Amino acid sequence: MVTLMKKRTPYFLLFLLLFLANEINAQNFKFDKLSHDFGSIKAGKDTLWTAFTFTNDGSESLIISDVKTSCDCTLAEWPKTPIQPGKSAVIKGGFKIEGKSAAFSKNIIIMANTMPGTTFLTMKGLIVENP
Repeated sequence: MVTLMKKRTPYFLLFLLLFLANEINAQNFKFDKLSHDFGSIKAGKDTLWTAFTFTNDGSESLIISDVKTSCDCTLAEWPKTPIQPGKSAVIKGGFKIEGKSAAFSKNIIIMANTMPGTTFLTMKGLIVENP
């Protein structure tokens, strides 16, 4: 059993070093909020927008590689250039309310060189005929 442990120890240490190196090099978002509640909204043809402000609190440039939305009625605008350490930027989230009623909860999924590599932002609210 001791021999088996001696054989596995170098692999474990290599894995640990790779994991720690990834943790050290990963950047981090520091968002002012991860969710926005629009509350009760009168039905109409508008697109609701909110801003998710974040800061790169890592030591290297933060790069957003891709952004996905949970459906075609959800929109996202994000910085396409690297965000330097200590700098802030905005991801704008939009929701098209035309033809919709009832409660909604939609996500913006951000892929970046952060730890973890995926961040979820949520927009929710209630669309009513007469608020």
